[in-house]
Amino acid sequence: MGIPRLPPRLNRAFGVSHDDHLTPRLRFAMNPTMAGLIGWGRDVSLTRQFGILSLVVVGLITTTFCIVISRSLKQDLLDREWSTTADFIRTEAVHNLTPSDFAQPETPEARERFLQFYLRTVVMPEIVRVKIYDAGKRVVWSDEPRLLGEVFADNPELNTALAGHTTVSVEVHKKGENKYEPEGGELVEVYVPIVFGDGPPVGVVETYKQPIRVFANIRRGQMTVVTMAIAGGVALYGCLFWIVRRAARRIASQRRALESHTKELAAANEELRAVQNQLLASERMAAIGEVVAAVAHGIRNPLANIRASAQIALLESGPAGVSSHSGGNLIQIIGEVDRLEGRLRDLLRSVRPTERQTMPFDVNSVVRSALRASASRIDEAGLAVNEMLAPTLPVLMGDPALLEQVFFNLIGNAVEATAKGGAITLTTYTHSDADGVPEVLVEVHDTGLGVPAEEVPKIFDLFYTTKAQGSGLGLAIARKFTESQGGYVSVASGLTGGATFVVALPARERA
Repeated sequence: MGIPRLPPRLNRAFGVSHDDHLTPRLRFAMNPTMAGLIGWGRDVSLTRQFGILSLVVVGLITTTFCIVISRSLKQDLLDREWSTTADFIRTEAVHNLTPSDFAQPETPEARERFLQFYLRTVVMPEIVRVKIYDAGKRVVWSDEPRLLGEVFADNPELNTALAGHTTVSVEVHKKGENKYEPEGGELVEVYVPIVFGDGPPVGVVETYKQPIRVFANIRRGQMTVVTMAIAGGVALYGCLFWIVRRAARRIASQRRALESHTKELAAANEELRAVQNQLLASERMAAIGEVVAAVAHGIRNPLANIRASAQIALLESGPAGVSSHSGGNLIQIIGEVDRLEGRLRDLLRSVRPTERQTMPFDVNSVVRSALRASASRIDEAGLAVNEMLAPTLPVLMGDPALLEQVFFNLIGNAVEATAKGGAITLTTYTHSDADGVPEVLVEVHDTGLGVPAEEVPKIFDLFYTTKAQGSGLGLAIARKFTESQGGYVSVASGLTGGATFVVALPARERA
């Protein structure tokens, strides 16, 4: 059954939106543009979040990789360099020096061998200075004569070397032994323990190196590592971002397909619910029809007998009896019987299938005919009538008799709802619906109290009425006959009071 639709003209006049009867979820579902924008916003947000997070993670991994590999590469190159230097010095010392040279370094033989050792040592690239210590940490020979005989007991690298381990120090110009070294040079100290046989170290040879080539190789290797790490990180980030973006697009496509299917299911569900409601209404109408037919058959014959008896009694009383009190009662009985007959006729119309004829007709003529049939009731109620009928309307195809009954019922409803001194306004005009199909609209407006919003969905139901003497058939018959013509009827209350009933009929042919 549902809520009757309103034409756009009344939607604007009464401040009613065409979608006001929809739930927020259905209104959202009917707006695919807004849903698509939100879905697109989620996709963009997901891709952006992944892009930022993955960039940070890949950046951290790349940075850590660069630092670890660079340090490892630097340490490996330095260890190889220092190991090569230490092996060379140790070999030269074993071949050119003796343990007695460290025990008695002041002898001419020892000093000569120290000099020869120095000359063979400085042949090695990047060695710029040599110092020789004995086991007591005393300088027994140096290319800097001012250091001879001095003891440097606070040198931790020297202590480690005397324990038998080759050590390296890059902290130049920070110890007492470096007081005669020139400023500004980047030197590396290599402490090499000298061992003869299986005994303890008899001394230590300290060399100063300028590892320009080594550090250049280290920087070149580090640059290679950094470049490769950055290139790998960029490639990894690009692949991950492409995979996630492709997945996000596929998810968005699947979500749009799911939303489309959801809308289709919702529409099918609405259609199914409407069909179900129609079936329930049909079953109810069928049951009511059987009851009404049985009751009407049982009541009509007695009513006909009562009316016939009253007419006979009125005829037998003659002219004098008509004016008497009993004659008035007989006339009242005939009137009430006719009123009951009309109610029975309306009941049968409301439950029986509509028998319609199809012919061309003019809507304005049908409205005026219904207005003439209601003239006595309008005059008795003391109401004014305003006709605002369009001069040129399309010729419609349908059953004018059924539509006259529709307008008669709507006018009668307006008469009952309007107080004395009020007015009824009849308006006709043309309009195109949402699909562009032309329609002819007939409005019946009254100046009564209007229809409460909570009663709008029910006023067209059979037997529903808010009047003490109402039957609940007039509006139900009006809707049934209108729908049988392919149209619809709706109602709205105005902002300043009163109610407007609108009958919309499809215009299949133009005048």
